[in-house]
Amino acid sequence: MTHEEIQQIFFVECEESLTAAEAGLAALRDGARDSETINAVFRAIHSIKGGAGAFGLGALQAYTHTFETLLSDVRDGTVGIGEPLVDLLLCALDTLSDHVTAAREGSSAPDDAVLLRQLEAARVGAAAPAGETPAPEPAARAPDGDELGLDLDDMLNDLLGAPGAAAPETTAEPVAAPALATWRLQVRPHGRAMANGSEPLLCLRELARLGGECTACDTGRVPALELFDPACGYLEWTFAMPTAITEAGALELFEFNAHEYDLATGDNLLPPSAEPAAAPVVSPAAAPTIGISPAPTAPAPTEPAAPAPATAPAAAGQSIRIDLAKLDRLIDSVGELVIAQAMLAQRLGGDGLAAGEELGLLESLTRDIQENAMSIRAQPIGSVFSRVPRILRELAGSTGKHVRLEVLGEATELDKTVIERLGEPLTHLIRNAVDHGIESAEERIAAGKNPEGTLTLSAEQRSGRIRIRIADDGKGIDCEKVFAKAVEKGLVAPDAQLSREEIENLIFAPGFSTAATVSNVSGRGVGMDVVRQNVKELGGRITIETEPGRGTAFILTLPLTLAISDGMIIAVGDQTLVVPLAHVVESLRPDATHVQGMGAERRMLNVRGRFIPVIPVGKAIGAAGCCADPERGVLIVVDSEVAGQAALLVDDISDQRQFVIKSLDANYRTVTGVAGATILGDGRVALILDVDGLVGAALRAPERPTPERTAPERIAA
Repeated sequence: MTHEEIQQIFFVECEESLTAAEAGLAALRDGARDSETINAVFRAIHSIKGGAGAFGLGALQAYTHTFETLLSDVRDGTVGIGEPLVDLLLCALDTLSDHVTAAREGSSAPDDAVLLRQLEAARVGAAAPAGETPAPEPAARAPDGDELGLDLDDMLNDLLGAPGAAAPETTAEPVAAPALATWRLQVRPHGRAMANGSEPLLCLRELARLGGECTACDTGRVPALELFDPACGYLEWTFAMPTAITEAGALELFEFNAHEYDLATGDNLLPPSAEPAAAPVVSPAAAPTIGISPAPTAPAPTEPAAPAPATAPAAAGQSIRIDLAKLDRLIDSVGELVIAQAMLAQRLGGDGLAAGEELGLLESLTRDIQENAMSIRAQPIGSVFSRVPRILRELAGSTGKHVRLEVLGEATELDKTVIERLGEPLTHLIRNAVDHGIESAEERIAAGKNPEGTLTLSAEQRSGRIRIRIADDGKGIDCEKVFAKAVEKGLVAPDAQLSREEIENLIFAPGFSTAATVSNVSGRGVGMDVVRQNVKELGGRITIETEPGRGTAFILTLPLTLAISDGMIIAVGDQTLVVPLAHVVESLRPDATHVQGMGAERRMLNVRGRFIPVIPVGKAIGAAGCCADPERGVLIVVDSEVAGQAALLVDDISDQRQFVIKSLDANYRTVTGVAGATILGDGRVALILDVDGLVGAALRAPERPTPERTAPERIAA
């Protein structure tokens, strides 16, 4: 693996560490003050610092060092946790994210001078009252290798608790004395261990904080002064760990830089001052399979202790990193397998009845392979939702509105490609909700609301699609204001008769904005039209729910994947088409009493007392020889974004099966009413209907009585 590939893995781990740190700081902001939450944030920042040192990213390493130092003081209890400090740490995390981005892209590091001074001031201000000078810390307690010095006596006294040594560090929660039953852990840094930014002393202090007691420190490998290398590790330590702390929990401290240590547990420890032996040394990955060897300080019991199990249960959540291009090739191959299976079923369906059982087995296996392959690409939508807190903090600074975030269903999974393209529309919707939807604190108090607004993000799966809801508790959409602005912009005629839903959809018009002034948040009339276009390109739709004085919700309905889907194969005249199953509500053959005329050409279908428009698909696509009488054809009731439900008139329904989506835009050009193409089992190419586009185009037909009412639908299309 090349240096560049390893560095890319580091940046992926940085994103994971940033997410973990943000989750921890969010918990601190919500009132959590337990040591585990603080330690989780500290470990995340420390991991980034260690990798930055390994790759020579000086600016990133220097910044994380100052950040980590303040977190270390918080963890040790010398700096108290309050709301101002948490806000400062969140700002520091935002800047750290900018540092990581700059390091990845090779651009200039962000200006962090002011923030660094604030971080240092937070430490100094908490360490001593105003007017007093903080006492210098002992060298052995310095947080960074550059400040450690070479006074081995002070280091040993600090760890062993010898008389006259500096007082041990205080912690937010007092650490209990080691239990009587203990197990032993030996730590030996490799040569040049500290050359890449590793700091063994921090790990050792953490072991002590967990209740471990340093029982020995071997200095036998320390060379003469003229041969001494400050970047090398010459010491090795033996700790007596309480049985309340598991091996996995202790060895987790060395997880990021495990390759720089020899770690051993149990009775067969490394021989003092010797090179690491092969048999007793274990890596963190193998740690769960090693039995803990008790070393009781009390008299041994009369009955021998039960032997430790040879193996422990495998750790949950194990994962490997894989190149996305390889995964894409796998998905493409699975798509070809789906096509091949459909071709085989088509050819053997008529005269190969004896092979019916085998075909059924092949179809079942093909679907299992497809679902498993797609699940590999699936990622929780929480990776998108995790960016929202930072957006809200930035908006709080520019708008002065403080918004509380509620997240539901963040574990809902969908295709990685959809997730990657979801970030931009989601950002637009959130900025719109804060700037236009949620009122100022004064307005909210006057309306009897909490001065702090609430933004709710939720995600759930519904019949092969994912439904994402972005809701605020603001003032809702003012239809009168929207209509007046649309008239001012020339989008609709002043005497146009529009329904409330049509007026609400005007906010998606290009150039539409109700902002009084142009700011860096809104006012230029771009954003909401981009949202609808992006969602449409993903094969989804967006709808609005709003209530004056109670808030607004935008609902995004998206496919779980953009590669393989289920569809209904239909015949329309001389054409064979595919209707995505996610749009289909039901299919039926109506009689004369269920279909009624409206106007010159429009026909309506009575579906259990509710009338919906009938759209002849053959006429819409120009197919020859298609059925025009609903009583002789089949009506497929579909759900569309433009007009809710509609009934598609087709000649017949041939089959229902999976299909592989091929982009028509990339291979030909954009066609109204067509979302893509696929290959059928007999080798023919069939077009996939764009239900929203087809319904929208049909309802814009000339027979509509009020031309002005076409404006919102023109926007929607």
